[in-house]
Amino acid sequence: MERRIGIFDSGIGGLTVARHLIPLFGGMEVLYVGDTARVPYGSRSPETIRRYARQMTLYLLEQGVEAIVVACNTISAVAADVVRECAAGIPVVDVLEPTVAVALQRTAGCVGIIGTRATITSGVYERLLHQRARQPLRTYGQPCPLFVPLVEEGWNTHPVALQVAEHYLAPLRALGIDTLILGCTHYPLLLPVFRQLLPKCHFVESGEAVCEYLRQLGYSPGANGKEARLYIHLTDAPGDVLEHILHQLQLAVAEVRQVLLPEYV
Repeated sequence: MERRIGIFDSGIGGLTVARHLIPLFGGMEVLYVGDTARVPYGSRSPETIRRYARQMTLYLLEQGVEAIVVACNTISAVAADVVRECAAGIPVVDVLEPTVAVALQRTAGCVGIIGTRATITSGVYERLLHQRARQPLRTYGQPCPLFVPLVEEGWNTHPVALQVAEHYLAPLRALGIDTLILGCTHYPLLLPVFRQLLPKCHFVESGEAVCEYLRQLGYSPGANGKEARLYIHLTDAPGDVLEHILHQLQLAVAEVRQVLLPEYV
């Protein structure tokens, strides 16, 4: 059996992470699991998010993955401990620490964080930023619950996306942020909109941050000259939006199929 890396998210947003990671895993299978039947996670209770995270982790283990990337900020914020416990010793990388490290490299002292309600309410990014900062730092969190549905419905390039983003980002712009953490892996698909509203801001994506972290662990692009193969398993039937997102991200796929996550105890 080919060596296999697992990546999972609440929906299709984590493909923005997969896009950055695939070049690092030459010759391997990259198995992406998106829980599209139950997305979004951001407004669900921590207990529910933890249960869903456990189910997806155990599913990936059944598929024989040798490492897991949690390509979901909400799960990273609320249930990373559950994933590591279920993984039983295999490496688990979440998006939090790598993203914070990149943000601190780029900021001049004022960082905004946008994310799901669950991620922002947890306060995890602000805590980590202040713990790791070596200079005075101001941080501001802004929940943006409508962004994930916009992306999942394929409306990330629709004019309404700009109207919604203006509503969410106006307070952060008024506070003078110089760096914005995209605290949800769906949000890079809205980057053209964000750049219109915050043209002088540095943006930090989870995917690029995790990629840099894995490079430091010794993964290198095209190490064996082979292409990684991407397999996508979704908990709901794939639709036109997936094709739209794959085209935007310029991702080639070996397989897309619908799967059932067993209701693990």
